[in-house]
Amino acid sequence: MISSALRILWRIFVGCVAVGLAVVTTFSFYPYLDNHMPAFVAFALLYVFGAYVGVPFLVRLWQLVIKPTHLPIYATSSDGWSSDPVNIAIICRSKSQLIKMMKKAGWYQADPNNLVTGLRFVYAYVFGLSYPNAPFSALYLFGRKHDIGFQIQTGNPATPRHRHHVRFWQLDTEQETHAHHGFWQAALSLFARKRKQIWIGAATHDITPFAFRAQNLQVTHGIDPDTNRERDFIIETLEKRHFIKRVETITTGEPLQFRGQTFGTRIVVDGKLKVVELKKS
Repeated sequence: MISSALRILWRIFVGCVAVGLAVVTTFSFYPYLDNHMPAFVAFALLYVFGAYVGVPFLVRLWQLVIKPTHLPIYATSSDGWSSDPVNIAIICRSKSQLIKMMKKAGWYQADPNNLVTGLRFVYAYVFGLSYPNAPFSALYLFGRKHDIGFQIQTGNPATPRHRHHVRFWQLDTEQETHAHHGFWQAALSLFARKRKQIWIGAATHDITPFAFRAQNLQVTHGIDPDTNRERDFIIETLEKRHFIKRVETITTGEPLQFRGQTFGTRIVVDGKLKVVELKKS
């Protein structure tokens, strides 16, 4: 009873904060910008403030009490929204082996996401320049962001606007405490061996350079709704180099379609996880 009342009061409070923020932005912030700079610049700054400051602040305020819930078979954004479906796992001896074989199969390891690489990414993205090791935005599994990512950019020249990419999280069977860890430990128990590592991946294909996230209107990529095809593409690149010892398929859920992060995208998943065991390097 108390919990329900608190949630109702919190909804009202966050709603009031949202209305107050909208009023200040509309009647104070925007008129000030409009009087001191060109209209286009004022509108652009207003958009940046709303999409990258205002709405994320309201979401985080909301989630202080009303926590988001999601299935363990999806990675999430930093705000807790379900994002890329988990669709591949790789069994290997070490992280160095994973990096070595992915690179030999034609994949580029993504740079860490920081101020320098972020600015370089924006520059390459806007002007259509090559940056094969462009960083990824952070997605989360087990409550932590991905450990490593790989990509193959396409186009002429190949740019970050269009790219095959996958994020990986190592399944740490000894130190993980997140609630979803048990699901993955049970699902992959047949593949857990000594001196072997399990890397769980979420693979998607960026096919359009611009789209808007439904939750906050931030600019992002548009992705191919068929994420099963991207998973199979990764396996194909490894098979061409004869790096795969075996591929197994396990069921993690039901086939379904769901709304992705961006407007107009219905992601298709088949409820399967392809488990790829690499040969000894």
